[in-house]
Amino acid sequence: MSTGFVYVMINPAMQGLVKIGLTKKSSNERTKGLRGTGVPDDFIVIYDEFLTDCKLVEKRLHKRFDEYRYKPNREFFQIPIREAIRGVMEESVGFIVPRVGADGGVEILPDLKKKYPSYLKPDFHSIKITHSGGVVYLESLRYRYAGVKDEIVERTDLSFITEDHGDMFQISRDPTENARLFVHQLDEYSMIHCTDLFTHDACLDIAKRHEHG
Repeated sequence: MSTGFVYVMINPAMQGLVKIGLTKKSSNERTKGLRGTGVPDDFIVIYDEFLTDCKLVEKRLHKRFDEYRYKPNREFFQIPIREAIRGVMEESVGFIVPRVGADGGVEILPDLKKKYPSYLKPDFHSIKITHSGGVVYLESLRYRYAGVKDEIVERTDLSFITEDHGDMFQISRDPTENARLFVHQLDEYSMIHCTDLFTHDACLDIAKRHEHG
């Protein structure tokens, strides 16, 4: 495998295009290598993931967006930025190296265990609300097999959850506030429709009680 970053970049001088590529160094270091007299503005990193196999994920993304490629031999695609970010998020499942430190998000697993002690799937090691690339994510980390520290990280873009006045989880809020809203504002019926955190039996029980009174 090839460890490194897969990134989404834009250039203000190239409206409507996003660059999707990989680098063994940091994504910001990669932007420095793209500077030159032939480029009127600097590239900006919008989103990236540190992966255990960046070459495979990049290949999947280029295949996924192939029909939107600006030129056959270039890494530029005519797609919305959010679509590019979602693509990286989805194709990276199973390859993400978990982030640590200040940007690691707000841990909500202990609170969820208190609120739903018998509903949560048992293999979660961490569940967080994270902010990255202008998007609010639900990030979960679980073990692939019991007793084996082989971790799977999954992220769900929460922008599909809305209220009357717009997105429920807004990037302008502090991550702690979005975490509080997720734990305390979503009820169990909303949780089974918006997440994949509960066991199958729990989902059936909740749906039966709410849909049949």
